[in-house]
Amino acid sequence: METWRRADLPTAIAPDGAEIRELVGRERGATRLSVAEALLHPGERTAKVHHVTVYEEIWYVLQGVGTFHLHRPGAPGEEAAPVGPGDAVLVPVRHGFWMENSGTSDLIWLCCGSPPWPGAQEARPWPSGEREEGASAGA
Repeated sequence: METWRRADLPTAIAPDGAEIRELVGRERGATRLSVAEALLHPGERTAKVHHVTVYEEIWYVLQGVGTFHLHRPGAPGEEAAPVGPGDAVLVPVRHGFWMENSGTSDLIWLCCGSPPWPGAQEARPWPSGEREEGASAGA
């Protein structure tokens, strides 16, 4: 049996701009689920994106505080909810979403997705004209 340890440095930058440390995915034999750690530094927020095919995620906050934004397809605006350690949110397929770090420490959350992350082509910018907020990480 193998185990894997969190990388000290990011292994990728997500299409929305968050720092990613992939933990378990296809390359490690996962066929139905993947898990990665995402990180935003204080004052950062991700870009508003949506998953375009079958990918669905649950995010579980480990550290820090922020606001999670969700835009349902066809809705005139988005919903926002404060998040902190112990909170979980669902990121459904084709819903616009973004996260902002409103705290003074890093915001770190687990991204558990099914099927395993298919690649950067899965996350697309939210369509022009429907994007109300969100910016690149580090903005």
